[in-house]
Amino acid sequence: MLTVEEVRDLLAPRVVGAWDQGGGFTLEVVDLEVVQRGRQFSVYLEVVAPDGRWLVRCDRGSGESHLFNPCPPETLLAWVATALRIEMFEWWETKGAERRTAKQGVRLDG
Repeated sequence: MLTVEEVRDLLAPRVVGAWDQGGGFTLEVVDLEVVQRGRQFSVYLEVVAPDGRWLVRCDRGSGESHLFNPCPPETLLAWVATALRIEMFEWWETKGAERRTAKQGVRLDG
């Protein structure tokens, strides 16, 4: 089994950086942390958004926990990175209107 630090190191090159959805704004992931809970885990993304710095929690399901297996498949790493990107933009677009989504993020400044 891989440690949370090893999984973080596998995900970071695929997730950390500026993400431009083409909607006139950019979200930049500056850091991430992986927290494992049994067969599930969460990825905490530190994000610089147009309105400040946020910590956003993205919960992952048990199917994605195969990332913790030795030598996880590249396709799974790519899928999780893509899913995190999609979830990040969904959070950004709906955080002001949906209570559940709003709870995913905590403002780090201001």
